[in-house]
Amino acid sequence: MTLTENIATVQDAYQRDGVVLLRDVLSPEWLQKLRGAVDAEVQKGDRYFAYKNMREQPGTFQDYCLTSDIGQRVAEVAGSPWTALIYDQIFAKEPGTKTQTGWHTDQPYWPVQGPIMTMWIALDPVDPDNGALEFVRGSHAWGAKYRPFKTDQLGAFSHYLEKDNPDYMDMPDFEADRADYDIFHFENMAPGDALAFDGMSVHSAMGNRTSTRRRRGYAIRFAVEGATYDPRDEVTEWLHDDTLAKGAPFRGGRFPVIYGS
Repeated sequence: MTLTENIATVQDAYQRDGVVLLRDVLSPEWLQKLRGAVDAEVQKGDRYFAYKNMREQPGTFQDYCLTSDIGQRVAEVAGSPWTALIYDQIFAKEPGTKTQTGWHTDQPYWPVQGPIMTMWIALDPVDPDNGALEFVRGSHAWGAKYRPFKTDQLGAFSHYLEKDNPDYMDMPDFEADRADYDIFHFENMAPGDALAFDGMSVHSAMGNRTSTRRRRGYAIRFAVEGATYDPRDEVTEWLHDDTLAKGAPFRGGRFPVIYGS
């Protein structure tokens, strides 16, 4: 879908499924710049989930987050009068990286309650062979809070965090019980397309089974109307902001409003 279509159709799909595919989010100029910036970052050789919060440093990532129309697109899909930037992250699955990213929801890893959205932007063609994202349709609306967990170097499950927190439950084995759930993916994403998905949507990513094709994804996380600040030491300390009080609207300080007011 594109946002030149009936916005109500896009919003309905997002509210129903917890995720919607948006075509041509990036201009050719931004696609070229972000590819170069991602390649420079991954040359550091860090672990799979380590490439994050680049937007806090001057450069291409910060420029895109603050000056492009991405915040407006988030607001339109969410039906929110404003969007605040949480952080950004790179997910580069190189050829032969066969590890499946473990099933998870995003929100337990961040100091926020209420509605949030990820824009996961494809910088390469993405399909099931090189690492398409999969979603459990409608899982964002279940009201289930799944326990966050640590991963290994390539993104597979390692061990649970917040084991004693009664607010969370362990993640079901969606992979073993796939037939019991409405699991789906978008068959083909072109460079510049984006997946907009809710922070409570259960999702995973296939491994890259190819020997030649890269799968670079650039994800930006946003808070929208109704999101509040909720710091938790064990998981979210790297995103804490002492200028915000617990329960305050999730905007300002480290999390600038980039669309609306």
